Amino acid sequence: MSTKQPKIASLNPIVFPDKRRVLMELAVENLPTRSANVLLDIPGAPKPGSSPSGPVSPPSPYPNIELAIIDSRGKTAAATFIVEHQEPLVHLTLHLRQPDMAEQYVARAEMIYREDVLQVVEVPFTLAEAE
Repeated sequence: MSTKQPKIASLNPIVFPDKRRVLMELAVENLPTRSANVLLDIPGAPKPGSSPSGPVSPPSPYPNIELAIIDSRGKTAAATFIVEHQEPLVHLTLHLRQPDMAEQYVARAEMIYREDVLQVVEVPFTLAEAE
């Protein structure tokens, strides 16, 4: 990964007027820059990422992100998983099957790189906020 570790800059749950959908606005900073990988073909030189058993891909420099809406009992009401997150700003809509207007929900974003949790951000909200 780059010298600066990626981090979640903000998480903003926006409740739609139907109170069944929540727009998750996520901003991430310090993501690795996208660049072209150029390999030089030098006769006799070992190829990067190769091994006797075949080619080996280097690990992705991008983190994974899990977005979830958690109810007051700690149960996941809705969730999605972003593999190799590369965008500084993303908007994803999560759908609630049985929304409860009196429920205190938590919007949660967890950033993971390989097996390590880099950051967790939680923002409480209610569906009544959309009125």
